Amino acid sequence: MTQEITHFTIDMTPYEDRTRFEPMRLKSWPRDDAAWERIQKLKPTLDSLTIDVIGGALQWAVEEGEAVVERMARSSIIREQHDYRASINSIDCDNVTTVSWAATADPIRDTYSLEEILPGDVYIYNDVHGSCATIGHLPDYCIVIPIFGEGRLIGFSQVFGHVTDVGGAVPGSWPIRSTSIYEEGTICPVVKLFDAGRLNADALKILLRNSRFPGELQGDIDGFIACARLMERRVLELVDQYGADVVEAAFYAIMDRCESDARAHALPNIPDGTYVGEDFIEEDGISNKPIKIKYTIHKDKDRMVIDASGTGPVAEGPVNWAMDGRHYIKWLGAFLAGEAGQELLVNEGMGRVMQMMIPPDTVLSARHPAPVVDRMECMLVMINAYTAALAKAHKGNVIAGMMNIQLYGIWGHDDDGNEYLYREIFGAGSGARPWADGTDTVDLVPHSKNLPAEFIEQRYPIVVERVGLYKDSGGAGLYRGGLGYLKDVRCLADGFLSITAYRTVFGPFGVNGGKAGLPGVCWINPGTPDEVKLVHRQQMVPVKKGDIVRITTPGGGGWGDPLKRDPEAVRLDVHRALVSPESARDHYGVVLVDSDDPRHPIAVDTEATADRRRELAANRAPLKLIDRGEAFNKMVEEGLIEVSDYDDLAYDENGNPVG
Repeated sequence: MTQEITHFTIDMTPYEDRTRFEPMRLKSWPRDDAAWERIQKLKPTLDSLTIDVIGGALQWAVEEGEAVVERMARSSIIREQHDYRASINSIDCDNVTTVSWAATADPIRDTYSLEEILPGDVYIYNDVHGSCATIGHLPDYCIVIPIFGEGRLIGFSQVFGHVTDVGGAVPGSWPIRSTSIYEEGTICPVVKLFDAGRLNADALKILLRNSRFPGELQGDIDGFIACARLMERRVLELVDQYGADVVEAAFYAIMDRCESDARAHALPNIPDGTYVGEDFIEEDGISNKPIKIKYTIHKDKDRMVIDASGTGPVAEGPVNWAMDGRHYIKWLGAFLAGEAGQELLVNEGMGRVMQMMIPPDTVLSARHPAPVVDRMECMLVMINAYTAALAKAHKGNVIAGMMNIQLYGIWGHDDDGNEYLYREIFGAGSGARPWADGTDTVDLVPHSKNLPAEFIEQRYPIVVERVGLYKDSGGAGLYRGGLGYLKDVRCLADGFLSITAYRTVFGPFGVNGGKAGLPGVCWINPGTPDEVKLVHRQQMVPVKKGDIVRITTPGGGGWGDPLKRDPEAVRLDVHRALVSPESARDHYGVVLVDSDDPRHPIAVDTEATADRRRELAANRAPLKLIDRGEAFNKMVEEGLIEVSDYDDLAYDENGNPVG
């Protein structure tokens, strides 16, 4: 007997009035050129192997171009920490290659007619509120080069990256107290840096004059241009081999493949239904109030619709994000792709499977002149809001919460009077998985890494005293959350410390009975009478020669009941100094004693552990599906925060709520 399956169908009635929501894409560039009809007819005739070869060549062009940036760039945040992205766009400004939060060529089409776009042009911009929602904050300069094949425009190569300084109120162009984008740096609208191959030297002078570190900016721009030119050459090599029409037809076939793969291999793995998820920005740098990002996810067999209604309003401080649903979908599309169980390239095609409905005037839909420089927290919090919703869809079988980017910097002058800015983007612990512990010290920026001590000490008046794992930071669970960083640096000159820290009060949430990870905070001179603890964002805090600055980053949330964790795994964590004996006893119920075995200096007291676990189980509250930690729970109980999942229970191995 065949069981009939009835699919949930999304009711789109609430979304028919599009005036209630921002456009999914602020502008679009539908094709009506002479080649379009040929390309549409050609696309269905392409065999899979040809699409594979062209697609692989395009991806390799992106990777090769990014390697050029790494070799040529001068700023540490670009060269050492890989905070840049390249991509190849079609003529209608769709991402063909894989994207994370890559920009697109839309503002070039918005500024110049097709007749004005010429071979040899190089475009530059960073105008957040004038870039068709393609750039997130002013430190991200973008370079775009048009690609002409067989005498006609067929696409664009593009790269953007986070440069050291673009002016503004503070060194590093990250003013955490800004209330307008005009405080955040030089705003560069789309201009031709090269016009048909001829350098616009005056424009370059203006950009460099407005940076505190013009040499670094010049090197980064040169690296971006070289990257984009290399990608242009690689596409033209494909044109020489296959012809422009075939290459363009492959562009659209590659995007179609993303759509069909997501629909066939990712969507079916999420149960149909409606699920709500929320997460919170702790504060915005101005007001001391949490800001909610809320997603109501509707999913049926054909698509996923994410409704951001209920998300907090435009913030006074610079945590706003000014992009559109199209770009957010490509960002979250990477997490939908994770449902596929196989490699799935995420490009513009994902927007045909996922839709995002964002009301106007929210922290996710800020418009001119809203401050945006610290929009990174929106990027991180929206992942956790999405995860919280999927935790309900999958009955707890999702990765726990995490916050995998922190930023800090020390600015000043060395003993010779030279200005310096030592800045580092740090990772943190990733959330525990339903099958394994989380990963320690992971940076969400792909290919990123912490700065080597040798690089720091040779370049800045800084000594790295210690780099290691932040003990006990991973949330307790059947599987433990990954640990964050602990880093101590000593100042060799007076200066000023700025930190952009996320999750300094609320830890990343645990899932399905797992506990929240520890927040990450900063200290000056920890463990001394002069100790200062810094939470939230801090700007230009004085530090003296000889001071120790300690940075810690959050641990990932735990997954599952901590009292079910293998005692031997807890013992090994204590032996490796990842978990303290006190945490082992209080969170995992594991009692450890000294051992005479030199290979295993501590051992599990089996009987005392069984007693301790029974005691903890008898006196604890029911396990939660989403555990956001004591500080968050206190704010809920005081009526300062509302969250839909506060009383949701964890699930057992049979998918039934526990407690």
